[in-house]
Amino acid sequence: MSRDRSGFPISRRRFAFWVGFGLFTLGEKLHARGLDDLAAAAMRAAESSSDADAASDTVASAEHWTPAENNSWRWFEREELVDGKWKLTGITTPYNKVTGEAYQGSEGYLDPSLVPDEVRYGTKSLDDVAAFEEDAGRPSPSRRARHGRPPSRWLRSLNADELHVWLKTIDPPPAGVSGMTYWTHLTRDHSFDPHKIEGLLIDDQAKLHAAAHYGY
Repeated sequence: MSRDRSGFPISRRRFAFWVGFGLFTLGEKLHARGLDDLAAAAMRAAESSSDADAASDTVASAEHWTPAENNSWRWFEREELVDGKWKLTGITTPYNKVTGEAYQGSEGYLDPSLVPDEVRYGTKSLDDVAAFEEDAGRPSPSRRARHGRPPSRWLRSLNADELHVWLKTIDPPPAGVSGMTYWTHLTRDHSFDPHKIEGLLIDDQAKLHAAAHYGY
């Protein structure tokens, strides 16, 4: 299998990452709007194509999601309409409210990415928010003014290994956290998917947090 310069196998997603990375960088240099959307679309296309076969076998059914929590953990519950009655058919992996870490005591939880954006992040989806972003593809004054909540769609589409590569190319002003970990702040307040940034080094988490606050 072919490998890129970093030594990773060249997969469909990794190819899309480098395409998206190029669009993001070009948009920043040319101050071109809209390239951030193209970069994010490239990442989504890679993910959707890899899941297409599995999705074609899935029978659509009525379902709804509800956030739930206790004193220590937060999760989402899925109910499906079965024989005219709503039945609980699964819950997502619980995440600790303080540390942001996933519960490790059992298996069989649903992937949090299955939860619709409007349930995970509020009444307005991240795509709706990003549609009004200015200067997409580079540090944006509007994103900076809202302290990177959320950052660009392209940035939120990257996995931990891809973020590790990209973060080496920027030098944003430091931005600290108080009373919580970077992980908690990134996933709770900056809308990063916990599964996508799982395994990200602490130093990279700090720099990603700084990048979000700087308007990327």
